[in-house]
Amino acid sequence: MDGKETAKDFLSRAEKSEKLENGAQMISFAAPALNTAAFSVVLPFVPEGRAGSYHCVEHLFFERAGQKRAPEINAEMTSRGSEIMGYTTRNYMCFNFSCRKEVFADQLALLYSMLTQKEYGEEEEQSVLDVISNEIFEYEFYDNRTADILRESWYDGRFTKSVLGTAEDLDSFTEEEIAEARESLFTDGMAVFAAGALSERDLQTVRGTFGKIPLRHYGYVPEYGKKQARKKIEKRGRGRDLQVLVTYHLEGANDGDKFAAYWLKSALFDGMDAAFLRFFDRNGFHFYSVDGSYSVLGDEIVFSFSTYIKRKEKKRFLALLDEFEREAEKTPFLKLVRPFLYDNGVFLYDNPERLCSHYTESWADLSRPVTLKEERGIASRFTDGQLARLWRRFAGSERKIYFLA
Repeated sequence: MDGKETAKDFLSRAEKSEKLENGAQMISFAAPALNTAAFSVVLPFVPEGRAGSYHCVEHLFFERAGQKRAPEINAEMTSRGSEIMGYTTRNYMCFNFSCRKEVFADQLALLYSMLTQKEYGEEEEQSVLDVISNEIFEYEFYDNRTADILRESWYDGRFTKSVLGTAEDLDSFTEEEIAEARESLFTDGMAVFAAGALSERDLQTVRGTFGKIPLRHYGYVPEYGKKQARKKIEKRGRGRDLQVLVTYHLEGANDGDKFAAYWLKSALFDGMDAAFLRFFDRNGFHFYSVDGSYSVLGDEIVFSFSTYIKRKEKKRFLALLDEFEREAEKTPFLKLVRPFLYDNGVFLYDNPERLCSHYTESWADLSRPVTLKEERGIASRFTDGQLARLWRRFAGSERKIYFLA
């Protein structure tokens, strides 16, 4: 770093974006002075087949890696003090790990072996079905109505099904369905993220493994179903204590809108200085917390918040909701959010695990890999007026209110 180069310039210069030989994209941040490294791989898909098939594949990946079976895989991870994690969402699967720099190459090789495994025995398949059957039971046993409502909000009906599927789905899966779901994961939409104490040799290992996997072409084309007229307010269940869930469904969102949605959520709903808490506190609702959220699919954004009220407070809450939406335009967005999401963004460079997680979350919003440098460049141009205008678009979009008891 020369005398004129700032620490931020040096850090962003160490961050690189490249296309691998097989067409996948990789973002890496090499910081040799750190002691840890992290890795994530994102495998996007369009759920055309039976619900739950991709989740089955996720579990199968942990059952075999070449000659190794699940006990040997677990023992190998334990010996390195590092666990490989995996999860499946409505439109992508992700595997990740963080570890000491000394064991990065070995842990990467294990994950690569797991993901390139194609053959499984009947015993392994049955083990997976038993685990998922228990997960379905737990999901149905506990109250997950909010998650179901948000999932079913998308206009593209292919993404409204449960990731877990149903017990009936599990009983009906064929080996051909599972094999096709597995193969459809490996496309040139794959994104690879590596950060931390990485040598050039480590990065070459990534290129020589994940960069060599044969990939299909990936292309997501939205399919918007016919929009059905739905009630603006829905009641589900009885009781004196209600969960209020308010959703806003915005179409035609661009990349800037998607980044700004995170800033809106933070300013309106996160922390004790949040605009929502301040407004309702002045009006007699002393909420302990409010859960703000947003999710992106293509050019759709479903923005939401939920909190709890008494049934007798319902009419007064509804009367205040429109007023809050107008008052929220006056929120000092930059003052509340910039110190945390922009100024503190450089903290991510110090934490490889969090940085890879952030890369994955950014991919989920934009459906493409985004460097922290690019994101900060977009966010640096945000203004209070711009964020207020986006909030007006949300408030003027399709709004639905659910009272859950």
